[in-house]
Amino acid sequence: MQKSTFKLTKHELDFISDPIYMQMKQKLIRNFYDAMHGMGSWLMAKYYPNSKLNFKVTRGENYLDMPYVVLDTPQLSTQYMENHLRIMLWWGHYISLQYFIGVDENTVTKLKQLKHLPYKVLTTDNLFNNKLDDLDFVETSALNEKHFTFNKLTKICYRVGYRDWE
Repeated sequence: MQKSTFKLTKHELDFISDPIYMQMKQKLIRNFYDAMHGMGSWLMAKYYPNSKLNFKVTRGENYLDMPYVVLDTPQLSTQYMENHLRIMLWWGHYISLQYFIGVDENTVTKLKQLKHLPYKVLTTDNLFNNKLDDLDFVETSALNEKHFTFNKLTKICYRVGYRDWE
């Protein structure tokens, strides 16, 4: 058997030896998951009171190597995503509010009216890209018609820092 050259640094050894990090992560993810359920119930009652649709909360461990919790209101379907709200907690990054919209001739004009606000708009077909710092996202102040294909979906997004969350 070949001898391993794998070695842990002191920091890594301290980290892997202490269960508090994983316990805290699990507790925080659970708390956000529960909070998203409450928010989903409230959003459905407020904005979709007579709908047969429901919201969906998803949690995972690996969106670009980090855990996440996502609320989709109402639950997204591949056939229909327009006018759906997604709230995503992305561990180590931020919380994002994402609203899916259809693109038509008036979309750019409407979005340019928001140029004084810190929104970003997805300019590609990759609707499941949630990395708002990616080049696929453009600030509303820099938008123009060349960023869009008509009769497609996009999303307008707002980034919320953890310390800004209330």
